[in-house]
Amino acid sequence: MSNQTDTNQTMTDQAKVQLQTDSSTVTLVTSIIFNGAITVSVLFAFGIVRRWDKKVYEPRTYLVPKNKRSPKLSSGFLGWLSILKTTDEEIIQRAGLDAYMFLRFFRVFARLFAVFTIIGCAILIPLNAYQQGDERGIDRFTIGNIQTIERLWAHLVITYLFSAAIIYSLYHEYKNFVRLRQEYFTRPENRESVKAKTILVSGIPRELYNKESLKSIFNVFPGGIKHIWLNSDPKDLPKLIEERENLVANLEGVTITLMENYLKHVKQTGGDFENAGQVPKSLRPQHRPLKVPMVGSKVDSLEEYRAEIKTLNEKITKYQNDATKHAPMNSAFIQFNTQTGAQLASTTTIPRLLEIAPNDVIWENLNLSATQRMIRKAISKLVVSALVLLWFIPVTFVASISKLDDLKAKIGFVKTIVDALPNSVVGIIQGVLPAIGLAILMALLPIILRILSRFEGIVSHTKVSISVMSKYFFFLVVNVLLLTTLANGIFSALPLLQTRLPLASTFFITYVLLTFSGAALELCQIGPLVIHFIFKKFLVKTPRQIWTLEKTMASLDWGTTFPPHVLIVCVGLVYSTVAPLILPFVTVHFGLYYLAYLYNFLYVLDQPAESGGLAFRKAVYEVYIGLFIYQLTIIGLMFLKKAYIQGVLSVVLIALTFGIMTATRSLFMHNPSAEFLPADLAGVVDRKRKVIIDQSETNLLLEKDYKNDSHEIDISQATNMQDLDEHAFLHPAFTAKQPVIWLANDKAGIGAEEVRACLKDGVQASTEGASFDYATGRVHVDDKGFPEDRDGNTF
Repeated sequence: MSNQTDTNQTMTDQAKVQLQTDSSTVTLVTSIIFNGAITVSVLFAFGIVRRWDKKVYEPRTYLVPKNKRSPKLSSGFLGWLSILKTTDEEIIQRAGLDAYMFLRFFRVFARLFAVFTIIGCAILIPLNAYQQGDERGIDRFTIGNIQTIERLWAHLVITYLFSAAIIYSLYHEYKNFVRLRQEYFTRPENRESVKAKTILVSGIPRELYNKESLKSIFNVFPGGIKHIWLNSDPKDLPKLIEERENLVANLEGVTITLMENYLKHVKQTGGDFENAGQVPKSLRPQHRPLKVPMVGSKVDSLEEYRAEIKTLNEKITKYQNDATKHAPMNSAFIQFNTQTGAQLASTTTIPRLLEIAPNDVIWENLNLSATQRMIRKAISKLVVSALVLLWFIPVTFVASISKLDDLKAKIGFVKTIVDALPNSVVGIIQGVLPAIGLAILMALLPIILRILSRFEGIVSHTKVSISVMSKYFFFLVVNVLLLTTLANGIFSALPLLQTRLPLASTFFITYVLLTFSGAALELCQIGPLVIHFIFKKFLVKTPRQIWTLEKTMASLDWGTTFPPHVLIVCVGLVYSTVAPLILPFVTVHFGLYYLAYLYNFLYVLDQPAESGGLAFRKAVYEVYIGLFIYQLTIIGLMFLKKAYIQGVLSVVLIALTFGIMTATRSLFMHNPSAEFLPADLAGVVDRKRKVIIDQSETNLLLEKDYKNDSHEIDISQATNMQDLDEHAFLHPAFTAKQPVIWLANDKAGIGAEEVRACLKDGVQASTEGASFDYATGRVHVDDKGFPEDRDGNTF
């Protein structure tokens, strides 16, 4: 009777194993089919739709300065693949060093994982699968199927090889990054820019907060001081300016609404458009000035908005001109006459920030003291730690869905539901939903992390992105890599981890597979295409709205874009030896995203600020974290499988890696050449041409490359090229002018009449470059920009 019971139990266990094996295989196959079909379909659609909308797919062929434009692509289905012929020099010239180092990251790891795939699939998969344990399906290809300890020597050797390849690549790439960064910042156009010669000094004592004291302190550096901007607190001025901008938008909107009302009126009455004096007053838009709904009498919207703008203009101008209302802050921007002076001043012990553009400044954080920043940073870290713990619950739930068999064993009603479903549906639930759910959870984090980083008192948008990058990567490693791995084995006892832990790879393979469609969507720009169509067709109607829609380009936030891909590196490393089947999918991930981002940086995106590749530097050391997790995983598995010699040698490997990383950090991260230019290079040596800088040649180059084409440089670029504005580093609120009310010219003369009424009240307005077409009911604008910018600043 006992033997019969044991036999039945064995049969039951075998049946469970077979079900789990079938489930994991179906999960992988379903995920491959599902994501593969979406990826191929989207890529096919891209080959067609990219010809539909030039603004969405090729804005960099006409919306950027000529020296940064990309050539027009062939209209052929695969004509866009010609981007692969773009040289590194061209990428840096058109997209900047940040974008180039981002692309280089993908290129390096696509090559590395391609090599890892060949080694892992050719050596480890046969060793794991042939004449070993009882695992079936894809699970037999993992290290969990190994029963012969001697075979683990192969895993140890390959772990050493993979680790050595990663370490060498990181060292080589960091060394190359430092060289490129020095070349980039010693180019003539950068050396002579305001950005290169200006530093931000914060935490200035009150007794030194005057131009004379600061000049005496910093005049000792080569070239001396050219200009000092003492930062002042604008208090409520930014809110007043924002309110005025809203009123400007409102006035422009109701004026177009009046034209639309008149168009409907004429169509109904059969009248004549060319008679503005006959526009009935009943057609003029009205609103209640009080913010409480349904309270107060209605007023003429055009007259009310015009009057409010007039009042705000007077109030803002008075505030701007009254220096007594400008409370001093404890920071200042100091512009040197040479890049050398700025670089040397930035290496002093005084808190400072170098290579910051005016449009990159977070002005509200300039007045914080060092103590306030320290306290805020501590609070931020506590909040981040709390969020990591709180995220444990939803992430564990999402990850556990990928192991329904374990849930069935523990929760009765789950077993009833799952057993009633076909295998294909179970495969979709396990292979697709967890990855999608995890992606949604992770998408909510960047907003919170950006708020926390700004709260810390960082004064540069670029630096905020780097801070967000660190926090986001921390979240991803803890809540995706570590927590998901544990969640997939959380229902198993510790002795079973040697077989259960490798099985968590199924979830990560499906997670990587989901990114394939993400890469295709990144390339196809379906979201921006739909949004552009909807806005253009239904939501924008004023000249300003149309111009902004058609002339504004998208950009990437390094803080939220970089970490998910660094996580894929970490996932690929951790499971490279454990479950080598993941390697080809990681390789495809980096290949697809390289293509997508290469196209977008050359033809779609425009980064507002350039840090010179600082996000790449952060990514290098984040990869080291993944390398340590990888080696710790191997150590644990070796000891769990009682392969003690291999385990000890794995400990030696992690010790060696830590020593190499420490040496690398000492060589590069703490070397000023990584953050600053060495004193013998800054403003003295042209790193690209390897020659001593000839100042007269620099002036000549600048004159040739930029002055003749100054009308091709947009506003964001101008402050980085030449010192044309003595107010460059004043808070924008102190120099803000009223945006010219941009109205459309029309046959009925409504726009012209409103312009006259505005000018009479001292409110700047114009119909230049915009017209309302009564035949179509649409506004048309030319390509010369806002009325106040019509000084040759065209595209």
